[in-house]
Amino acid sequence: MSDVHTAPTTARTAGRPRRPRAALPLLVCVVYAVLQLAAGPQWTLFPDSYRYARAAEQYLGASREEAHRTALAAYCTSRARREAHVARLAPTNRTSAHALESAAERTCWEHWADARDITTADPRYQAIFANRPGYPLLAAPFVGAFGVLDGMRLLGLLTAVGGSLLVFGLLRRGAGLSRTAALTGQVVFLVCPLGWWSDQALSEGLFTVCTLGALWGGLVLLRRRSLPTAAAVTALAYGAGAVTRYSSVLVLAAFVAAAATGALCLSPRLRHRGTAVLAGVSAAAAASVAVAMKALALPSSQVTLQDTFTHHFRLPEVSDPWGDLLGLAGRFWRDWTAQQAGLPYFLALTALAVWALSRYGGGLGWLAGAAALSGAFVVTDHPLVQEADRLGVLMWTPVILGLPLAVDRHWAWHPARKPEPRPAR
Repeated sequence: MSDVHTAPTTARTAGRPRRPRAALPLLVCVVYAVLQLAAGPQWTLFPDSYRYARAAEQYLGASREEAHRTALAAYCTSRARREAHVARLAPTNRTSAHALESAAERTCWEHWADARDITTADPRYQAIFANRPGYPLLAAPFVGAFGVLDGMRLLGLLTAVGGSLLVFGLLRRGAGLSRTAALTGQVVFLVCPLGWWSDQALSEGLFTVCTLGALWGGLVLLRRRSLPTAAAVTALAYGAGAVTRYSSVLVLAAFVAAAATGALCLSPRLRHRGTAVLAGVSAAAAASVAVAMKALALPSSQVTLQDTFTHHFRLPEVSDPWGDLLGLAGRFWRDWTAQQAGLPYFLALTALAVWALSRYGGGLGWLAGAAALSGAFVVTDHPLVQEADRLGVLMWTPVILGLPLAVDRHWAWHPARKPEPRPAR
């Protein structure tokens, strides 16, 4: 008799905590948004942000001149706030923040008001951005509704928290990890450079979302679940990435295709149709981007290398950009290694993540490695110290996907969880 009455009560009690737990990922997003809004002038527009804002204004119907002036006004306001904030921290400063900000904004406006672009109007440089419409198209409705600064800041917040929710879903639904482990991945995403750059008024956030979508679809394929849907999601993510940054999606798709091919050859557990589909979809995406670049005469690495070695085409072109790149990349990676050795938190986190991925990944390690290598390749192709953190941000992918695996196996509580066989590496 007591068993009859206890069972429904137990079921109701067991079900009660589920709602708050289900809201935890959203609570993490809210806390992150509050922290970012409290950051004040730490968030600012970059020169590339100005070009994306200008393109968004043009998509909304403004003329080239009107769009330039609107985007420039937002850029100068943003940079002036940052400069005034930094100047106010100087112990010798006696000028008010308002006066500092007004002077900095006026100087910026006077310097660039008559220019066609705040970097260079060279058509080769402009073509690099003109053929990447994804982010400004996404930004256009936000800019139209809230203005450049507020609209792009709101978009950055949504992109960052959206990326974090994708990480949570990938780990929870795709990899089957515990809620605690998935939340760990979400938080690590938001506090590492992946979250920071996703929050900025740049295309990195949108491309990161596309990358996570491709990895989620790829993981489902590697685990032989819903093959047609997973293949479609992967292809769609590649397509969205291509209109955002076609050269980067070419590299990512090529590395994922290579990783899937390696898994087919080296891992008996992953030698199945889903892995072959992932290799095929990724190879087709890389080939399609390469053909489109050739057919549409899109700027290639040759153009971006000349941009690098001529300081945005202000200096004469170099005769052997690939040879110069080899030397510069060698010097860059030596300096990068020295910096990491001096403050090795990234190396330590990556080592722990790689260990977890290799031991418990079940296919996730192949995808995380492909994303990390694509980030390293992009940095090698553009070995600029001041831009390396942004260009190589995908090198953090193993950390956000590997650390939750370690948490899942060693620190997370699993009620009545049965032991699972060790997955293939």
